[in-house]
Amino acid sequence: MGIDGVIIIDNTGRPIVQTAFKSGTTAVAAQHVDALNNAYEAAANQNQSVVDPIIFVDSSLGPSVCCNVQHNSLRIACPVHSETDPLFVLAFLQTLLDVLQEYLGDISATSIRENFDIVYQLLEEMLDSGYPSTTELNTLREIVTPPSLFKKILAVAGSAGLTKAVSTPFSSPIPWRATGLRYNNNEIFFDIVEEMQGTISKEGKSLNVEVWGRIRTNTRLSGTPDILLTLNQPQVLSDCSFHPCVRLPRWMKDKVISFVPPDGRPPLSSWRAQTM
Repeated sequence: MGIDGVIIIDNTGRPIVQTAFKSGTTAVAAQHVDALNNAYEAAANQNQSVVDPIIFVDSSLGPSVCCNVQHNSLRIACPVHSETDPLFVLAFLQTLLDVLQEYLGDISATSIRENFDIVYQLLEEMLDSGYPSTTELNTLREIVTPPSLFKKILAVAGSAGLTKAVSTPFSSPIPWRATGLRYNNNEIFFDIVEEMQGTISKEGKSLNVEVWGRIRTNTRLSGTPDILLTLNQPQVLSDCSFHPCVRLPRWMKDKVISFVPPDGRPPLSSWRAQTM
């Protein structure tokens, strides 16, 4: 079980970044790139803009699948040979996109090429022998220094070694929150977004209605705050998922969201409301 590697491909079908594969040779990676490019070409011939997120590949190591997502003009693929839950792989790919978004801002072929060393370091830290390892953004910032204009100037001047990551990574007891955070203005914002999907009969009556919701936070709080968030009707929510900061036993018992918030703008929770 596990992910063989990660391949980031541009809109021309050429790999930009490719991690070291835990099994097989570079030819195996090329076979998955070709399979994904062929799938996109077939979709374009049929006037389709997307391809299946899971593509079967008959590689030199035997049957395998290529789990993939598309972001703007980029395609990110994870070949898998062993028996692995596809949702496990797709969840990792979404986490990778979230981290790249925080580090690079605009995720594009150009930004990845300009920050190739940073992207490669992130992949090495986030994936260890086929399994997700360090995925919390605040912990990654202690290991891999985010790009900056000052760092680029030093790199051009030949003094890139002056900018280093934190000398003592993993110093925070809370993985999703750095130590020593201080703000002049302490504030936290919650963005609650809900989307409704339903079927309505020709008489105008609702036959089936579902509401999908999510909460994103924007946290700028000093120290280690403890937040308690209550909802008006938590009993109507199902299929709930939470950020690791949420105390699940408290939710299961009292239906309240108790957590030490991550710094920044992470997703806090998502849910599906019961059918009306």
